[in-house]
Amino acid sequence: MRQAKLADPLFDSKAIDTFTDMQDGLVAKSMAEHTPLGIGKAMTDFLSKSQSDLNQTAADSPP
Repeated sequence: MRQAKLADPLFDSKAIDTFTDMQDGLVAKSMAEHTPLGIGKAMTDFLSKSQSDLNQTAADSPP
């Protein structure tokens, strides 16, 4: 996304590139630690539903 440029930047320097890279890294780290994407929860819910179906079927069948 950052590589797409519509025009030449006004303040282009290596320092800004370095700062932008550091900022992107911190945002990614913060998102990974604090913002749930819901994929893990969806998988857990799905697996717990299928597991409860298996447990219920086993409890219903005679030994």
